[in-house]
Parts: sequence; C-alpha cells; structure tokens
Amino acid sequence: MGWLLAVGCVVALVLLVERAADRIGIAAARAAVAPARRRATRIHRSDRTTVTLDADRWTTHAGSFGLWFGSGGHAVVGAVCGLDSHAGTVTRELVAVTGELTGHDRGRWTGHVHAGPAALSWRYREVELPVAGGVAPAWEIEPAARRRSTTWAIHIHGMGATRVGALGAVAATDTLGMMSLVVSYRGDGEAPDAEGGRVSSLGSREWSDVDAAIRHARDRGAERVVLVGWSLGGAIALQSTELSAHRDLIDRLVLIGPVTDWRTAIRQGARERRLPRWIAGAALRTLSDERNATRVGLPAPIDFAQLDWTRPDRLTVPALVIHSAGDRLVPLKCSVLFAMANPSLVRLIELQPAEHGWEYNIDPEGFTDAVVEFLSAAREDDRLG
Repeated sequence: MGWLLAVGCVVALVLLVERAADRIGIAAARAAVAPARRRATRIHRSDRTTVTLDADRWTTHAGSFGLWFGSGGHAVVGAVCGLDSHAGTVTRELVAVTGELTGHDRGRWTGHVHAGPAALSWRYREVELPVAGGVAPAWEIEPAARRRSTTWAIHIHGMGATRVGALGAVAATDTLGMMSLVVSYRGDGEAPDAEGGRVSSLGSREWSDVDAAIRHARDRGAERVVLVGWSLGGAIALQSTELSAHRDLIDRLVLIGPVTDWRTAIRQGARERRLPRWIAGAALRTLSDERNATRVGLPAPIDFAQLDWTRPDRLTVPALVIHSAGDRLVPLKCSVLFAMANPSLVRLIELQPAEHGWEYNIDPEGFTDAVVEFLSAAREDDRLG
C-alpha cells in the first residue's frame, strides 16, 4: 500500500505543478496583450523654467518628453539641467506647460511631446469612423502647405497609448501637403472595446479599424494612403497591406520601432523583466491555444506565423523603418531581419540609442528629415512614372 501512496503523492505534485505553470502562463500572456501602465513619477518641485523629478532610466533619458499631471495637464520637458545622486532626483528644463503644474506631486512620464493636435497649431477636426461595435474617433489634420497632396497619411499609435502617441510624424507628412488622419482602434480606450475588453490582438484584428480609416480617406478624395505605424501600430499597418479591402490604395509604410515578429518581442519582454525563458514560452503557448486564449480575454487565439513579417515574400509596398538599438522591448534585430527579408522594399534607418518608441524624442530633426526624404522620393517616382 505504501507504493500506492507514493504514486498518489507524485501525481498530486505533478498536477499542482501543471496548474501553477498554467496560471503563470495566463498571467504572462495577459501582461503581453494588456500591459500595465508605468508607475507614476514623483514630482519634487517645479518653477517657471524647471521641474525636478525622481531620477530613473526614463526621466534621465536624453531628448524632449511629455509629463502629464492632474486632470489633463501637460508639460513639455526638455534637457537635463542637473542630477542629484544623493536625493535620487533629476532636474530638467520646462519648455511649455498647459495647466498649473505647481502643487502636483505625481505625474506620468511619456514620449508625448504634443498633448494633442492643437499643440501643432494646425487646423483639425474630430471625426468618427464607423467600426465594429460603434465608432472610433480620429483627428483629421489639414496641412499648412498651400499645395495639397492627393496622398493621405494615416497615423497609428502603439499599444497602451492613444492618438497623442502618433502625432510625432505629422510634421513630416504636413511638410509634403498630406492630410493626416490620426486614428484610434479597438481596445485602446477611445475606440470601442475589443470583444474581450481592453486587450490587444497584436494586430490580427485591429487592422479592420484601420481599414475603416482608409475607406474614410478614400471617400474624402485620397488617391493613395501612407500608413505610419508606431510599435503595435506598425504590426497593424503590415496586416492592412494583406487584409484590407482597400489595400490597393496603400502606397508606402513608415514604421517606427515596429513589431515585425511578436514571438521575439514577447521573449524580449520576459528578458527585460528578468523572467525565466520558460515563462515567455508559456505565454506564447497560452496566446496561441484556443481554450486558454479566451481565458486571457482574446476572442480568438493568436496566429504568430501570420504576424511574422521577418519571413520573405510577404511585403508588397516600400517601407521606411526607423528604429534604435536602445529599444529594450522590440529588439532592433526584428527590423534588421525584416529589412533582410525585403531588401528591395525596406529602408532601415537606425537613429541614436532610445527607449522603445522614443526615436522622435531623441532626434526630432533627424526623424522628420528621414520621413520627408522617403516620402518625397515617392512623389518623385510618381512624377517620373
């Protein structure tokens, strides 16, 4: 009878381990498709020209950034003025403030240099695009240039962000006389929620909301569209080139830190959090499993092969990729492999080291020049054709 008891104990232990691994896989999968917001940044003091914050790798990052505070308050924060290693603080230049920063002791540090389209000083209007489950708000921004292009730019933000996260490239498309349509999509908190709530399908379903944006641009007179995608927005743009009913209108892509292979990105995310490799594997299995995907909140499992753009012979339109080796969430090697798989269509520009999605923050002039040059070449090709 003793051996039966021993076998029973082993079986029970195996079941406990399997259940624990299952729960860990689900938790890791949720973190991949519904990442938590970064913690608040402590504001120690501010005056008319500077602000002092807790020092960390984000608040000490070179470049210009946004600091949200209170109920819609926003500050544009510039260069580092000083570091106090004893107090653990950094003091930075205040470039502009909307609202009253004094008196606030918490803020949210972001890459949002522009608080909204009004900060760009261009005429814009709010439009509503019909999508599954309701309407998705978008900003339609008119260019300052007198000569208007028949090409529209559709700007697509990344995961965990809103439309303000996609405003960085508007200056470049405005220079070329393009109308800009800055869109929301399911699950981002502005558009209708996805079927499982505010979880991301990593681009495998969000592309249909961008399809609605392309249809809107066409109906407003666009003869071509350029898709400008940031991070997850890049993955959405790539899916649109294959699946959109209006994909024949897509002329070019501008992709900033794009996720061209989610398996690599999820593994990198686990490494960044110093988690064991098997946890990333568990998350991938959970997301691609029909039963477990629903437990995460997804309406359907993720087909990671469909989302892998590092394989050759998929891309059909020219693409500019702007990325940085400083990206700790979406490794630069994904963009390198994407470019190697499409050597005749992809131009990869590596800017100075920057955290994920902060290429514009670190070098706005270089960023804008690269986009303008790439899209200007498209206009020249059109004239020669």
